Amino acid sequence: MSVDGGMMSGTDDTIEDVEALRQALNEARSEVEAVRQEMTDVVTRQETLQRSHEEALARVREDSDREVIVAALRAEAIRNGAHNPDDVVRLIDLEGINRGEDGSVVGVAEALQQARQERAYLFGEALRPGYSSGTTVGQAAPRPGGIEPFNARAVSEADYEARKWQFLAQG
Repeated sequence: MSVDGGMMSGTDDTIEDVEALRQALNEARSEVEAVRQEMTDVVTRQETLQRSHEEALARVREDSDREVIVAALRAEAIRNGAHNPDDVVRLIDLEGINRGEDGSVVGVAEALQQARQERAYLFGEALRPGYSSGTTVGQAAPRPGGIEPFNARAVSEADYEARKWQFLAQG
């Protein structure tokens, strides 16, 4: 009887151990499945955030490109003698004007030339340097300055010392 009793209790322990292992395995499987689901949710959330950030970045780039293009058009319209540069910019079709990879604006001169041909009444004479028209004065380009001759014998001692220290400080 002790043999049967010992065998039964060993089988019961083995069955209990197997049941405990099965339960632990099922719990581990459910944890792994929960972690997988959580990872899938995180990946989906990350992809959604990345798409929304890329869309926002594209909108910001489009807006900044448009602002740069409008500023370039306005500056060129002023140089071409537009009476009201803002009106000229509003009437120009921006389709042919792009911002290059290096940041330069391409197609501004062509667009303004076409606008000048189609709507000449919006433009006056182009502003030339050194030319005045009504209340608008085009300033002449500055001329480079020459080197003034310095006669050390003819200046006062204070001027001589100041020039000497300036010279010594340069070299």
